[in-house]
Amino acid sequence: MEIKDLENVDIDLLKALQPETWTDIRPYFYYYSASHFCKPLKICDNAKVIAVGTNIQHQDSAWLAHIIVHPEYRNRGLGREMASALIENLDRKRFSTIYLDATDMGYPVYKKLGFEVETEYIHLEGRNTDQYLIDPSSVIPFRKELKEELLAMDRTISAEDRIDVLEPHLRSSLLFVSEGKLQGAYFPFLLDGFVLAVDPIAGTELMKIRMRNKPTARFPAENTACINFLKSNGYQVTGASKRMILGKKRDWDAKGIFHRISGGLG
Repeated sequence: MEIKDLENVDIDLLKALQPETWTDIRPYFYYYSASHFCKPLKICDNAKVIAVGTNIQHQDSAWLAHIIVHPEYRNRGLGREMASALIENLDRKRFSTIYLDATDMGYPVYKKLGFEVETEYIHLEGRNTDQYLIDPSSVIPFRKELKEELLAMDRTISAEDRIDVLEPHLRSSLLFVSEGKLQGAYFPFLLDGFVLAVDPIAGTELMKIRMRNKPTARFPAENTACINFLKSNGYQVTGASKRMILGKKRDWDAKGIFHRISGGLG
C-alpha cells in the first residue's frame, strides 16, 4: 500500500468509499482537485483506491477534510495513516493551526494524533420554507466597494484568512446591509452555503434565503440564535460532530457562523 496524489480519473470511482449517510463525496473531491490550495491524497492497494483525504490550506491555518476509508479496509489504521500524511504535507511553521470536523468514528483516531475538541457543530434538518424578509431592501447583491469589509468580517469571525476560498464566490454572494453597515453575507454557491453575520437578525434573515432550497443546517453549538430560529421553524436536531484543533488556538467567534462552508472548511 502506498500514498499518492489523488487524480481526477480516480474521483468517479470514489462511490465505492461513499459513507451511507453522507451526501455524494465526489463533487467535493472535484473541488479539491481543482483548487490550488488543496492537496487531496489517496492510499492504494495495488490499483484500488482504499482511502482518501485532503488538506485545505489558508494563509496560516489549514483543515483536514473527507478522510474516508473503504468499508472493506476499516480498522486497519488507514484513517490514521491518511491523517498523518496530510499533516506531514503541511509546513507547520506556516500553518500553526490545523482544524477538522470529526464524526464519532473518526474522533478516537484524531484524538490519538493530538487533536482536541474545540466545540461541536449542531446538525439540524427540516423542510424548505419560503418566508418573507423583514426588510427586503436590506439584502443586496455583492458590491465591490464592500469587498474588503466583507473579507475583514470573515477574518474576524473565523480568525483565519480564507481569501482563496471566498474570492471566487464574492460576485454571487448576497449582503445584508442595515443603516449603511455591512452586517452579514450569504454565499449560496460556496459548497454547503456559507452564512456569516455580526448581528443575529442579519444571520437569521440570510438563513431564511438559504432555507428556501437547503433543508439541512450545520453550525457551531454556541450560535443559540440560529438554533432557536430554526427550531421555531420546525427544524429538529439530528446529531452533532466535533470541531477539533491541533496547534495554536485562535480567538474566533462561533456565534458569527450561521452556516458553515462545509465540514472540511468550518
